[in-house]
Amino acid sequence: MADEDPLATLDDPRAEVGKAALENPDAQEEFRDSPEFEELEAEFRKLETGGPNAVNWKQLNDETVKVLQTTSKDLVLATRLAFGLFVEEGYAGLATGLVILRDLTETHWETMVPPLRRERGRAGAYDWLAEKLAPMVEAKNPEGSYNGEIYIAHDALLELDNALEQKMTKSQVALGPLVRALRPYARDAKAALEEARKAAEAAAAAPAEAEAPAAETAATEASPAAAPAEPATPAPAPQAAAPAPKPAAATAAPVAEIAVDTTNTTAAMQAVLNAASKAATAIRQQAPTDARGYYAARFALWGRVQELPPSNDGKTALPPPQKAKVTELAALKGAGNNEGLIKSAESAFVASPFWLDAQFHLASAMEAAGESYDAARRLVIGELSSFTKRFPNVSDLSFSDGTPFASVETKDWISAEVSSGGSGGGGGGSSELDRAFSEAVQLALAGKTMAGLASLKTFLSARGSGRDWFQTQLKIGEFCLQFELIQPLFALLSSLRTIAAERDLAHWDPELAVALARLSWQSLGHKNAKQFLPDADALQVRASVMETLSLLDVGAAAELTGRK
Repeated sequence: MADEDPLATLDDPRAEVGKAALENPDAQEEFRDSPEFEELEAEFRKLETGGPNAVNWKQLNDETVKVLQTTSKDLVLATRLAFGLFVEEGYAGLATGLVILRDLTETHWETMVPPLRRERGRAGAYDWLAEKLAPMVEAKNPEGSYNGEIYIAHDALLELDNALEQKMTKSQVALGPLVRALRPYARDAKAALEEARKAAEAAAAAPAEAEAPAAETAATEASPAAAPAEPATPAPAPQAAAPAPKPAAATAAPVAEIAVDTTNTTAAMQAVLNAASKAATAIRQQAPTDARGYYAARFALWGRVQELPPSNDGKTALPPPQKAKVTELAALKGAGNNEGLIKSAESAFVASPFWLDAQFHLASAMEAAGESYDAARRLVIGELSSFTKRFPNVSDLSFSDGTPFASVETKDWISAEVSSGGSGGGGGGSSELDRAFSEAVQLALAGKTMAGLASLKTFLSARGSGRDWFQTQLKIGEFCLQFELIQPLFALLSSLRTIAAERDLAHWDPELAVALARLSWQSLGHKNAKQFLPDADALQVRASVMETLSLLDVGAAAELTGRK
């Protein structure tokens, strides 16, 4: 293991948490019904409605470590801890988090939560961590620092991946994105550590060679019958952390009795929202056609939202829906599995409350499922209508990777059916280009990026050579930026800027000129921009873009430079 490798050691007592035994492992599942778990859950859920800065990571991480140490080997909490430690502490925290996760997996596989029978749920927790952390790791270049921690983190991740290949029997875990993101940093870190070790060995060997003749002389003068040296006393093994006292069994309170502290409005509201969340889960499991379960879920999740998350040019810091979930929804829809789609879409909403596509899939599946879901469908539409009236611009925002809160298809549905004639946040009907772009994005989200790009190129071929052609090229550029096709993006933008200059685009179509300038500015902010555009050229493009924006849309210029 890397944390025992002579190249690097991990001096963090929290790293032992994954191995530590529990005094009462049979009580682990009961912990999920406790107020302590509800507090952890509520704090983490702020990530989905307010972005990473809304979460008190230090408090959440500290409390999670205590739970994993003494109360429950909860895999979901462990993956969230690894994520949170990276957010709070960078690569030092990531090393600790991945070591804990590896040890918990190897040591407590048979008894950890979720239970062994829920292998798919376990796979989902690992997949979530890899998918969410990979882009964050790619964007956080250590620049030669934290070599030991990165080496340990990478080694722990590989060992975790190998362990899961052996332990998983029905499901597969996709740690690949995180492995690939960490690999180049780990390679550089290992080289630096080996170089440092060689230098240290050389420095230690120099005085040893100088002392060798004197040592030989002393040895010849010593008695040949000298007693052998006693073996060195091994260092004492680290003492395992003492387990916490066995917690008293929690007594389930009657459903009608919800403790609400009316002297503290924040605590009172939190208690009510938590109770609604529990009720929603219970009702959906027992009676999936009961509209009250969907009402309780929306009250519990959207009721926490007091304002839209901060955004820059429409992009928020909220993590996007899991790709596996997007693929699952598409597969269920394609197979005509309405009951499965209802269940999956509602779970997608719970995991990502701002992803309005989940509401569209849910309502569509309910309509196809028949009369038994009519009341639930009307409620889902009504609650979404209220939400979009509270926040009229919500459907225009996107997640941190550029995935829109609402696809074009969803916006059309909101406009036609949810907002009663378009009075909500959906706007008017979409254009052919919007629909083509939405279809391409859906293909890419399902893992078919090149097919999505090909569909846009096919659409482009029928656009002639005028405004529609230029607008479609901009959409292709947006697609390339969103799905990391950076080299063709920079080539495309360079050509479009040349055309814009030759045809004086700023005068004959200011709207297109602003769109091109905006996309050019966004592309320059990509983490790999320097690979395709030297700093001097990038500076020139920035100046030109800002000049165009300042003349045609000073508000957009201020927004892109961080001014509100």
